[in-house]
Amino acid sequence: MAVAETLRAFVAIELTEEARQHLALLTDGLRHEVTHGIRWVDHHGVHLTLKFLGDLPVDRLDAVIAAMEEAADGVPPFSLSIHSLGAFPGLSAPRVLWAGVQGDLAPLLMVQTRLEESLAARGFPREGRPFSPHLTLARVRGKLSPADMHHLAATVESARAQPKRELHVHLLSLMESTLTAHGALYARRGQISLQPTLAQ
Repeated sequence: MAVAETLRAFVAIELTEEARQHLALLTDGLRHEVTHGIRWVDHHGVHLTLKFLGDLPVDRLDAVIAAMEEAADGVPPFSLSIHSLGAFPGLSAPRVLWAGVQGDLAPLLMVQTRLEESLAARGFPREGRPFSPHLTLARVRGKLSPADMHHLAATVESARAQPKRELHVHLLSLMESTLTAHGALYARRGQISLQPTLAQ
């Protein structure tokens, strides 16, 4: 019996090039100061994940696109802003470096909730953790030195004083992630526009 072809997939909001460059500038100093122990996400691959699907059978792509259409229906485009840096679970023992998201969070949360519900109705497992909108920038591998911890804390503090970068959202993307020795490579497999309800 043939095994169904799969791809590692997720639904996300892609960043504009301006937003990617903003994140690159925020972290440029840290990238040069801390050369070991942090694995950076290529700034072209930074995105706001709405739903990680894992190993998705190719014949289920249409079901995901249909769920994305339901989630986007009646939702007008909205704006977010990239406003700060932080770390999970915290700066004292960082495992993930992230950028925070503010702005029109109500439509963002509505789209994500509707997407979760639409996918669940099609047999996809629900996410076990609450949705926490953020942009993953890097993952910490091992223990950082005191000097590196200082550089990380200084970068996070400096980012708070930087102007916010607006991110206008009007598309949802179905993305494929291919893991390589040099990090993940991303390819878009589908895209849906937010669809505001037309005035009567």
